[in-house]
Amino acid sequence: MKGLTDDLIFFIAIDTLFFTVAKGLSAQEIMLLTTISSFVSIISRLLFVEVIKRIGNTYSVRLGIFLLFLSSCFLTFGTSFSWLAIGKTLYELSFVFKEMENVMLRNNLSVLGKEECYASIANKGMIVYAFLTFFVSLVSGIIFNISPYLPMFLGILTCIIGMIIYSFMRDVSNYDVIDDANCTKKKEKIKFDKIIWLIFFSYAIFFGVVIAGQHNSKLLIQYELSDLYNTANVSLYLGVIVAFSRLARLLFTIVFGKVYDRLKNKTILLLTTMLFLSFVLIVIGYFCPVMDLKFFLMALGFCFILGVRDPFRLYTQDIVLKLTPVEEHQVAISYINFFRSTGITMCTLIISLVLLKCDMICVIIGILVLAFIEVMLAVKIYRLLYQYQNKFSNS
Repeated sequence: MKGLTDDLIFFIAIDTLFFTVAKGLSAQEIMLLTTISSFVSIISRLLFVEVIKRIGNTYSVRLGIFLLFLSSCFLTFGTSFSWLAIGKTLYELSFVFKEMENVMLRNNLSVLGKEECYASIANKGMIVYAFLTFFVSLVSGIIFNISPYLPMFLGILTCIIGMIIYSFMRDVSNYDVIDDANCTKKKEKIKFDKIIWLIFFSYAIFFGVVIAGQHNSKLLIQYELSDLYNTANVSLYLGVIVAFSRLARLLFTIVFGKVYDRLKNKTILLLTTMLFLSFVLIVIGYFCPVMDLKFFLMALGFCFILGVRDPFRLYTQDIVLKLTPVEEHQVAISYINFFRSTGITMCTLIISLVLLKCDMICVIIGILVLAFIEVMLAVKIYRLLYQYQNKFSNS
């Protein structure tokens, strides 16, 4: 079920096209939408930690999927920038609560005595999601040309199915709702180790780069295609590129599930390096004079961005959950997503300002620099993780 509702699978395949064609937004307005929604999410996330503790993982996940449904409705039927901003904000807030499904999964596996299976099972959920988004991206261009709103209606239907199924799922452990009986540290201020804070910071930069890079590189490719083709052909060609990126995401997730145990701490070095290389390919492709090679390199870079996204998220969640006691898992996951929203907000805000004066390629080069900084931070974390190796083996 996680694979079906891990995002608005129909909307994300045509998001830039939908905003520009159906809603008439500019690149700056699209970035502003993301900035506003992420900023509200930052303010709300830590406030909602206590709410999550009180209602528990089960009801948090159900509330999350309901907010995802509402966001889809606002994005579909919103007729002004304000309504679209509300929809995008609800979209971001939905994951504040829905991410507790990772805690719920680990708790339920703990009841079964299979905690070590968390990464493997969570990866299978990501494989399902990657496969579904790949299939959707194959037909998204055709569906969009029939009607720009048809993919959105299908997305609303998917959310309704998700709400029905999630109503039957629950956290069966004693840690669904954290209370004094199973959490002696409830009223104490949680203090994470230095390495946890560095991982949080790395996660912020990584997803700031990924989200900003994904949207802007997609727009850059869309603009380059628009110089050569009409809207119908642009949607079809862009749909093919998105389809290949989703295939890359599927293949990366499958391969990652098979090699994760062997890569271990080297995972963070590999994924951040690949993220950096993705923007190198996009920049080289943009300046390439040969049209076929130009779009091949840009599309390949775009595929790499999508490919490293899920493995990095799974790796970070797995490491943080291993390094924190079970009583702190809800807070730890909340902090992970708090830093994610912070990173996205800072990146998109800066990009929105840069777009007022500079071309899109300047934005991509700036993101490239941030990706290099992320690689340097990953090297630091890798060295610290090596020192914590004994702690990992005992968890």
